[in-house]
Amino acid sequence: RVEDTFEITCEPDVFSQVSEALEEAKLETTVSEIARIPDSTVELDSETGRKVLTLMERLDDHDDVQSVSANFSIPDEAMAEIEAG
Repeated sequence: RVEDTFEITCEPDVFSQVSEALEEAKLETTVSEIARIPDSTVELDSETGRKVLTLMERLDDHDDVQSVSANFSIPDEAMAEIEAG
């Protein structure tokens, strides 16, 4: 549960069935999409995190890129270093 909403995850092959069941139950959805969720994450230090975030921004800004997925995690301490410059 996220605030006043629920997050439902399922395998992609049953996505349409879950969507239909929610619709039939008259449950309003704010977002309904198939997304990649990593099974594991890689923790990055501040230097690598800075490079990866720059790459992610450039990919996201590219006109031919429709979505960007990743499996990294940046600890709060490393993120603070990145934000400090």
